[in-house]
Amino acid sequence: LIKHPFTITTLLHNLFGTKRIRQLETRLKCARLIALAVAASERAARSQQMGITVSNEDSLSQIVLKGSQLCEQVENMVSFTAIDSVEEGQETSAGRQLSAMCIKYPVIAQGALIWAKELASNPDFVTTAAYPTLAPCILCLVRIISLHHPLARPAALELSLIFIGHSNSDISHQKMESIKEQCLRLMLLLSAQGLCIEVISAVKDKLRKNGSSELDSALIRYFVSGLLDTVQTPLTVPFCNSFCGLLVERQCVDALKSQHFENVRREQIIQLINQVETDGKRIDERFWTNIRPMLT
Repeated sequence: LIKHPFTITTLLHNLFGTKRIRQLETRLKCARLIALAVAASERAARSQQMGITVSNEDSLSQIVLKGSQLCEQVENMVSFTAIDSVEEGQETSAGRQLSAMCIKYPVIAQGALIWAKELASNPDFVTTAAYPTLAPCILCLVRIISLHHPLARPAALELSLIFIGHSNSDISHQKMESIKEQCLRLMLLLSAQGLCIEVISAVKDKLRKNGSSELDSALIRYFVSGLLDTVQTPLTVPFCNSFCGLLVERQCVDALKSQHFENVRREQIIQLINQVETDGKRIDERFWTNIRPMLT
């Protein structure tokens, strides 16, 4: 099983995905196979020659099955509580139990991300009555997962981009903006966790493909301001070139030229790039010549 990760991913989709297997006996078999793979990989990682006992196998199977059931349960709720805590007693809510399991068990975190991605990718989800309250809960759970599981961060970035692409005219503009701002905060967190170049590239691709239909001027300013608060010197040339590449995008230029973009933010950008130049690093002149007139 551990030699064929695609098999495990398929099993996780069968348990956690929105088109999950309904028959309990089959779900138990999937959970057991996943538990075997988890136990084997843990043993290989620790280089210990301990056998997989029946009790360990059964315990892991029940954990995996419970995680999938919790995802199914919160999917049918209007909202749930996602909290950064490992407390998962039976008396706690489904959301708290799921949060704790995602923190403690990477396999549950991976399954929860699969569930969230499939749910968010369904075009009908954004039209449901529960979307305005359920979407923020899912994003909060994804944030918790990204804090505790570094390898899950690329999937968290992908999921945040899916939510940014959502649109529903029946939901107030203020509420949709709030959800997208939460997505951008998640992306800024991922930037601070080592995915800065990937996050900036993803935003640039959004602007090029969809223009202002998904990210309006206010959201662009929100993201750029957050990025300026996140980054710290010394800066690398790849980051500066990527950041400057974002700034010269037409939608970004229009957003930053606005009087709503504070002068102190413009000064921050100039200071950052001047610092890089002072350190003897060179930034692509095509970017700098286009940005400076916009900022001064």
